[in-house]
Amino acid sequence: MIGNIMIIDDSPIERKMIGEIIRKRLQSANIFEADNGLDISDKLLSNNIHVCILDIIMPEKNGFEILNEMKEDVNLMDIPVIVCTGTSDKQAIEKALSLGAYDYFSKPLSEEAMKISLPLKVKNAIDLMIRKEEIIYLSYHDKLTGLYNRRYSEENMRRIDAERNLPIALIMGDVNGLKLTNDAFGHEAGDVLLKKIADIIKDECREDEIAARIGGDEFLILLPKTNISEAENIIDRIKDKCSNAKKYPIKPSISFGYSVKEHMGQDIMNIYKIAEDRMYNNKLTESKSIRNSIISTLVKILHERSLGTEAHSNRLKELCSEMGKELRLTIKQIDNLKLLALLHDIGITAIPDYIIEKNPDLTLEEENIFKSHCEIGYRIANALPDIAPIAIDILSHHEMWDGSGYPQGLKEENISLNSRIISVLDTYDSMINKYEIVSKNEVIDFIRNHSGIYFDPKIVSAFLKILNRS
Repeated sequence: MIGNIMIIDDSPIERKMIGEIIRKRLQSANIFEADNGLDISDKLLSNNIHVCILDIIMPEKNGFEILNEMKEDVNLMDIPVIVCTGTSDKQAIEKALSLGAYDYFSKPLSEEAMKISLPLKVKNAIDLMIRKEEIIYLSYHDKLTGLYNRRYSEENMRRIDAERNLPIALIMGDVNGLKLTNDAFGHEAGDVLLKKIADIIKDECREDEIAARIGGDEFLILLPKTNISEAENIIDRIKDKCSNAKKYPIKPSISFGYSVKEHMGQDIMNIYKIAEDRMYNNKLTESKSIRNSIISTLVKILHERSLGTEAHSNRLKELCSEMGKELRLTIKQIDNLKLLALLHDIGITAIPDYIIEKNPDLTLEEENIFKSHCEIGYRIANALPDIAPIAIDILSHHEMWDGSGYPQGLKEENISLNSRIISVLDTYDSMINKYEIVSKNEVIDFIRNHSGIYFDPKIVSAFLKILNRS
């Protein structure tokens, strides 16, 4: 435990003795000394004192005066004060306690007081002060990111709203892809993303600027004496750092809006509302490119984690195109089918590396974790409007015609058409290209023999027609 202790006593011998007693039991404590109570406020504040040991009998300013001065000062009143009195001076003890002293001890110190009582009183006082500091910190800070919270930002928005601080810039930010990260990779990954963005914002703020997390995925930066150009520069720097950051598991990205109060006739809350509206408008404008970037990142992760996945996806797209024409699907249906060829295994991006590397020699528990990629992929797709139409297909691409598949055990036409198609095509391409000892004819025989068991007979029939033509 680290604590800062101030010993105020006019006797250097007493100060040294008390300091040594405390150091024996509280070795990590920092001990400061003062021989009088003059300018005591500066000494206490500059050293962030957690507990004060105060002698009552001193020249110039006695202990009662110092104690009274501390308890009337809003910056000092919470510091615990342990007073030192004569052995039989009960009146002094009562007076000190009535003035707000935390505790007391009497001189000369007994052996028990030196070994146990005084160090314990000091330790308890430090613990109390540190707990208070933690409570105060948490009341104004966001626990996850360490930035200020909404309460603090609202109080300080009013505080900085003064002519001396003009122009005052307000920057609002909304994290992109947080819901997707939470859904796909878990809330721990979402927390990592938020903390990374918070660190970037903090690094780009000056000491007098206030960065706060004011909601789940929203941030506010209050910038006194900051004009439009300076606010734009801060936004650009934050965006540059985000774009150059590592994936967490996706790259940090944030949409911003800002506004600047330039004269006192403007209402600070209107400035806040303008910044907020601009943030939402920018998020809407940027949303498509952001979604495309997220999809590209996830596909890249998928390809990096599994050798041959990219080539497999491209071959599947070609097969899907031919199958779509054979089944006389619409252009839009074929496009969705080709998208499924690319993204059907997107949920694997959230499966731990050790399971991917160990597959297929998995325990039952590990196998269930691997199978969860269907539900994860479904959640990813639902979080991205551009691929939401194939979410149900991603969920059910491992279902079997006879109901023996996963995750829902669906049967026959309860399985989506796209999933039934991709099941046949994925099996064919995987077996042809993954297992060199298996011939093309053996793969075709496998698919034909499992028609009506694993695969939709109509899809198998259509696929065999395509193969016969080729």
